[in-house]
Amino acid sequence: MDESEVKEKKKKVRKGYSVILTPRDLEILEFILDMKFASIEDIFEKFFKVTLAGEEAKSNEWAVRRLQQLAKAGYLKGVHSFSERTKFYLATIKAYQEVSRNKPEEEVLKPSRVIDHRTFDHDRLVLEARIMLENKRAASCWVSDKKLRSSTELSGGLTLSNVPDGIYKSENGQKVAFEIELSKKSPKEIISKIKRYVSMMRSENSKVRVFDRVVYVCAKKYSYDLLVRETKIYGDLFEVMTFAGFFGQGNSYEPQG
Repeated sequence: MDESEVKEKKKKVRKGYSVILTPRDLEILEFILDMKFASIEDIFEKFFKVTLAGEEAKSNEWAVRRLQQLAKAGYLKGVHSFSERTKFYLATIKAYQEVSRNKPEEEVLKPSRVIDHRTFDHDRLVLEARIMLENKRAASCWVSDKKLRSSTELSGGLTLSNVPDGIYKSENGQKVAFEIELSKKSPKEIISKIKRYVSMMRSENSKVRVFDRVVYVCAKKYSYDLLVRETKIYGDLFEVMTFAGFFGQGNSYEPQG
């Protein structure tokens, strides 16, 4: 058998590889479609950290193995960020088709083709925040910014960059708009968004009032101070936190500037 025949045989083996998708697999695929990308550690924290027996997993071995199988079967593809060596997984069209087939009553988002390096840091922080909140059972029914941009009905009429980074249901049943403030924005831009959110939360139209309060998590002291000052008059409608206050002390995202 010559070299070309060997390559062709390997290609056929890869093409014919298949897995039987479990309910957890479908949740993983939908999660990645929703959040654009995810690392092995993200998927481990969200789906594998607690075993089926209710115990804490001792390693991420099963997560690694299953993601490799899903990638080999064509549901995921592994990519690297330009800034680090961590592998991230993107969902594929095959994943989109399979999730759509299993959830015909839901709007399933089409896969991101590449990692957008312009928004990578921000997207990754939102991803980590979602996992942390859901693991603490402080959030459920998360609606991602990607889904909000695809539906003005879900976003209360907001479009494109005006949508929050997510909307979720809190432990007490409130709908919360979640915002990560990573870059330094002008006072005019921040104040304008605050007023827009207040108008929505005070609206008598249920199609506009799609959330009850807003949580801001700020990377920069400038943004934190500005948001605290400008939202103070609105009382419980807003909660403004530093990265240390939200993610915990010793995190990699201490407020600066």
